Amino acid sequence: MKHRLCRTLSAGRIIIAATIVAALLKLFAFDLVLVRGESMRPAIEPGSVVVVFRCAYGLHVPLLNRYLARWAEPVPGDLVLVSPSPGGSRRAVKRVLETGPAFMTAEAGVLHGRGGSVPLGAAAARFAGTTFVPAERLFIVGDNSEVSFDSRDYGSVPIETIAGRVVVYHGWLASSVSRLLQFKETTDDVDR
Repeated sequence: MKHRLCRTLSAGRIIIAATIVAALLKLFAFDLVLVRGESMRPAIEPGSVVVVFRCAYGLHVPLLNRYLARWAEPVPGDLVLVSPSPGGSRRAVKRVLETGPAFMTAEAGVLHGRGGSVPLGAAAARFAGTTFVPAERLFIVGDNSEVSFDSRDYGSVPIETIAGRVVVYHGWLASSVSRLLQFKETTDDVDR
């Protein structure tokens, strides 16, 4: 009887420990995120599942929306997961066009940063000439400039809002993983 009780307690401890480790990995190391919007087309198609490396830039605390410790910064060209902005309800995957402190130039309706160039469209008047990105801030954009709601609309974002770097993405994973995990509609899903 005592031997069976010890085995049960051991199995219970293993399950509890595994659950705690899995939760910590999801909160601080890796996360699977289902992309629903079209702002990152053609790089990331709607329905794609992306793997986010949460501790790529530091130890980010999701509920506080800040870093406890930061050991790196996003670089222009990185794909990042952006936490919801104040008043926003959804996370978003975007590309870093520029990191501050830096100047970006706008000419002929196109904004140029170290992470590439994006058309300005209706925002061209706001970005005539040069635009300054302050220190500790990022200018983020979607690859599909016609539908993306990004820094061209609301300005640069604090580095603290970056929840991690997108390290793996592929559309064909979406259907398999969605069926396997039975994703449900939540306000925590990605894209604006």
